[in-house]
Amino acid sequence: MPEPLNVLVVDDDKALVSVLRAALEEEGWRVSVAHDGKAGLARFHQGAFDVLLLDVLMPELDGLELCRRVRQSSEVPVVFLTSRADEIDRITGLETGADDYVVKPFSTRELVARIRAIRRRVERRPEAPVPGTSLGEPLTAGPLRIDPARFEVRWKDAVAPLTRAEFLVLHALARHAGFVLSRDRLIDLAHGDDVVITERTVDTFIKRIRQKLKAVDPGFDAIETVVGVGYRYKKP
Repeated sequence: MPEPLNVLVVDDDKALVSVLRAALEEEGWRVSVAHDGKAGLARFHQGAFDVLLLDVLMPELDGLELCRRVRQSSEVPVVFLTSRADEIDRITGLETGADDYVVKPFSTRELVARIRAIRRRVERRPEAPVPGTSLGEPLTAGPLRIDPARFEVRWKDAVAPLTRAEFLVLHALARHAGFVLSRDRLIDLAHGDDVVITERTVDTFIKRIRQKLKAVDPGFDAIETVVGVGYRYKKP
């Protein structure tokens, strides 16, 4: 039987927090709460949590800044709880390092399903990269070299510090250099069917990859956007 999760909920809506606590505890999970970002950050540093649920708009410290500070020391999964449904806010949230978001109002059943999906992904993640993974041998595509055994990306011999998700998206693109991959295809190749992810999340990963590779080479332009279709890594 799996160990119960330790969940930290940070939201200034006390009625919502009460509902979430009841629903999550019904799953057998342990729940801690805070009602503003500053208190949430303090609570985070006091315990070991498996998942953080963060409201975006909060007093003292908003959810985006709280997530940024958490990411300075931890890769714990973060899910944003947001009433801001416009697309830019969602992408901005993901760029801070969040794993997913749900838009209020949402069902607790949906939230629980998303938490379970994120935890399955985390549990499948190796503690350290090992040779012989399903990603295969080192891959070279022009100036790009990808080493799955080390989860390392080099461009013109300079290391680009990608996250695991970014690494998997770039690896999928480079492995199919010259071919256009739709967002759905990239999701299948890089993440698997049980991961909660949207097409716009793929766009966010591509944006991050470009930024990080441009940081080591301002002339980087190997990833093309094919409007209305998807993305292509230029064949060397």
